[in-house]
Amino acid sequence: MQLRTAAKGLAYAGAAAAAIGGALWAAEVVAARNLRRRPDPDGNDILAPLDLPRTSVRSFDGADINVVDVGAGSPIVLVHGVTLSLRTWTRQYDALVAAGHRVIAIDQRGHGDSSVGDEGHAVEHLGDDVAAVMVGLDLRDAVLVGHSMGGIAVQSFATRHADATRERVRGLVLLSTLCRTPGGSQAMRLRSSVERLTRHSPDTTALWNTKNVGLLLARLGFGRDPSPSEVELVRQMLRDCPNDTRVHAPRALIGMDLTDDIAKIETPTLIVCGTADTITPPFHARQLHRAIDGSRIEWVEGGGHMLMLERTDWLNATLIAFAAEVSTQ
Repeated sequence: MQLRTAAKGLAYAGAAAAAIGGALWAAEVVAARNLRRRPDPDGNDILAPLDLPRTSVRSFDGADINVVDVGAGSPIVLVHGVTLSLRTWTRQYDALVAAGHRVIAIDQRGHGDSSVGDEGHAVEHLGDDVAAVMVGLDLRDAVLVGHSMGGIAVQSFATRHADATRERVRGLVLLSTLCRTPGGSQAMRLRSSVERLTRHSPDTTALWNTKNVGLLLARLGFGRDPSPSEVELVRQMLRDCPNDTRVHAPRALIGMDLTDDIAKIETPTLIVCGTADTITPPFHARQLHRAIDGSRIEWVEGGGHMLMLERTDWLNATLIAFAAEVSTQ
């Protein structure tokens, strides 16, 4: 009798689990379908492949850094976030060039068409790669725009290469980013734990290839009412990122703390953050603002993490205005 009762219990539990799984799958399909039904007048444009002039710059450890280089005028250098690529800026190229700027966008090491180099991923290497591009292309009077991990790259460059920053940079834009990650004094232990856990981590490409799941996960990077193509673009970039980079690039940020270093930044700095950003929430922007003397913050009401897609016109106008402002200083 006890065995029969236990068997019935297991059967009921299995049926309940199957029902819950089925309900979650159905909810996922409905949510993804509802997102795809939203108006999307420029969907084809945003998802089109980039057909822009490219070059590459060799970094300190042999990493070949892929760069889009288009337009003429004072440079605006765009640095994307972790597991993304220079497709992030698809809505910035034409607008910034039309405003009279030379636009340089970097595929960070291990992302897009850039190789990872002999030394791999580290916060220091992010800044050194930016330096390689700035010096290799002999850029001057530039505005550096860093999104998320790209913002960390800009901070790393500005603090590790202070002379090059003074010589070549007019202004910094720290977009949806941060200067400190959890870990503190336990960073080495935490990094070792993460390394053990991820050493044999599965390739998540199949997850990002699953259009419903991948789309809904990509949706987490947005604030209110993103268009389907904006979310789909992010899903595609996450899918196309090499799995080794998905594992090792975020791991390199564990225990990072640039707070004391960025207090030495003298370059005019604009901090931009969406009030609905759940990936780098507003307290990170406030922390940056407190650390960098003379910086200012622009808040984007209801904006999420991907402001270059969510609030394109506003961000383009803000970058153009900031570049004009710092050119007179």
